[in-house]
Amino acid sequence: MENLIIEPYNPKRDKTAISAMLCGNEQFDEMFQESERVFSDGILVARYNGVTVAFLSFDGFQRATDTTIYVSKEYRRMGIGTELIRKAENLLSQNEVVERSIGACMDGDRSSLQFVYRNGYYILHSSYIMEREGEPLPESNISVRQYEDDDYLLCNSISQIAFYKMREQVGILPSYYLPPNERERKRFAENKSNIYVMLVDGEIVAVGIIDGSELSHVSVRHDLQSRGYGRAFVSFLVNEIMRRGEKIVKLGVVKGNPAKNLYERLGFKEKSIYHWLTKYYKPDTRLSRPPGENISMS
Repeated sequence: MENLIIEPYNPKRDKTAISAMLCGNEQFDEMFQESERVFSDGILVARYNGVTVAFLSFDGFQRATDTTIYVSKEYRRMGIGTELIRKAENLLSQNEVVERSIGACMDGDRSSLQFVYRNGYYILHSSYIMEREGEPLPESNISVRQYEDDDYLLCNSISQIAFYKMREQVGILPSYYLPPNERERKRFAENKSNIYVMLVDGEIVAVGIIDGSELSHVSVRHDLQSRGYGRAFVSFLVNEIMRRGEKIVKLGVVKGNPAKNLYERLGFKEKSIYHWLTKYYKPDTRLSRPPGENISMS
């Protein structure tokens, strides 16, 4: 395509243009900011006639790589997105670590969905983006403390089993379970000020992670669910986010996950729906289920 150049992101030159094209699209703006924070070397921009009109970003080259392509509205249907996805395909398919690519598309954006379908992606699942504002929630007399590195193995088990069972319940395929790994353990250690665990009789029964104004992860031990622990723990985490100065608390919940009912009872309202899409380049090496026949923690 004539007059189109794809080159590395230059914040001084490109950031203002990208902020303008993402104005009003909060979800993609947050995704771009996260990419810039964790892997700025993985951002490429498309410049047409010397103007920054689109970008391609990755969150790092890993087993599942988050991939974002965004083209400014007035420059769509010109083949710019096609050039960017070709670039992404070359980089991802040739990287020996990458097994699959993951991306998101807002519900109702038929042209974007058709575009990614044509390029081999399919919908893995859909998620509601929910928000809550107002007064802090009533808190129960529960025991909560910040995460410590020695908690990692148990927290990994609680989270992976809870989310494995949720994916099975709502029909997300393929089913998978991720065993402990040093990369995640290091990431948890670096972020421990934002990770909390809930204890009952001195034992960890739930783990939660906050990210700015977002409640990004909550999981309760599978055999102790539906006993009120989730409500009490989520209330604590919401209030902690508010104690840090945030007025609006956000979260994402998979479509079909019964936890959405809990969030609605706590005052969260549905704001939008996003579809999460994936494309495989290599066979999936994740475990198809938790090790052993008995996945109960009792």
